[in-house]
Amino acid sequence: MHKILLSASVFVTSLLVGCSSHPLSQGRAFKLSEVSFSDLPGWEDEDFSHALPALERGCQKPTAEWRSFCDGLSSYQYASSPKIRRYLERHLTPYQVTAYGEETGKITGYYEAELTGTRYRTHEAQVPVYGLPYDYVRNEKIEDREEIESDEGFDAPIIAWADDPVDLFILHVQGSGRMMTPDGEIRLGYAGNNGHTFKGIGSILADEGLLSETGRSMPEIRHWLKSHPEQAKDLMSQNPRYIFFREIQGETPIGTAGVPLTPHHSVAVDKSYIPMQTPMWLVTKDPDGLPINHLVVAQDTGNAIKGGIRADYFWGHGEEAFNKAGRMNQKGSYYLLLPD
Repeated sequence: MHKILLSASVFVTSLLVGCSSHPLSQGRAFKLSEVSFSDLPGWEDEDFSHALPALERGCQKPTAEWRSFCDGLSSYQYASSPKIRRYLERHLTPYQVTAYGEETGKITGYYEAELTGTRYRTHEAQVPVYGLPYDYVRNEKIEDREEIESDEGFDAPIIAWADDPVDLFILHVQGSGRMMTPDGEIRLGYAGNNGHTFKGIGSILADEGLLSETGRSMPEIRHWLKSHPEQAKDLMSQNPRYIFFREIQGETPIGTAGVPLTPHHSVAVDKSYIPMQTPMWLVTKDPDGLPINHLVVAQDTGNAIKGGIRADYFWGHGEEAFNKAGRMNQKGSYYLLLPD
């Protein structure tokens, strides 16, 4: 993920409930308008049993306003999709989001990165995956990417060694992932960063006049970078931000909300507009033009995810997820589902 994962967030603040003029509304910048469930495209066709894990994870630490909803939801673990839908309709109200007078915004995708490597340095695996530096101070700026990568004595533990610098760079962009080794899988989660500003590889390629040569999607960019290793090294170093990792036991990736993400039902949002763990109804299309009408939960954030209608859709892990996420750049809308 290109998320910068922060500390766990509580479920939704008490400001979410009980006023005719909804407290989340911020004038034209962010406005909520109550609608009915029949106004939600594809609502009747959703398989809510697939969305249930994301809702349940969002209910791990409910506030008082959500406690009744979450207590009731706990008995629906093995319920049918229609039964779950009816429960949601009884206890939640949908609100359409408008930002600066617009009902649509930018919807992109992300995924859990995969790469290969080893626990110990080998002839094939030469790129270190660093943990937090021993003298790490959060929010303090240290060496940039180029300096860290050229410093063989960099004072940080090495969790593992990657086979390919481009795959490791993508892991840095995504923020967490899985490394496949001869001895099994290593789950890598975000631990911290070097305090520098992130610069996307697309922007770097555009500045160099290379977008027409590389293509614009992440799969096309990855292919070009791997085919031009010397240029790739120089280009990737122009993103000064560097990510440090920790090894995770159990489910990954973990989003900003502090819970594991659910493929197709977790999204990253701008939490200055949408509190973490808010259920939402997302209406958009995948990169091949197929409709996405899904119940999702706001469980993550990202440096590039800014604005009232702006979301990053979590595709899961693996090559198919990478190809979908790396090409997704769509218009879309969403509705917040808030407790009655």
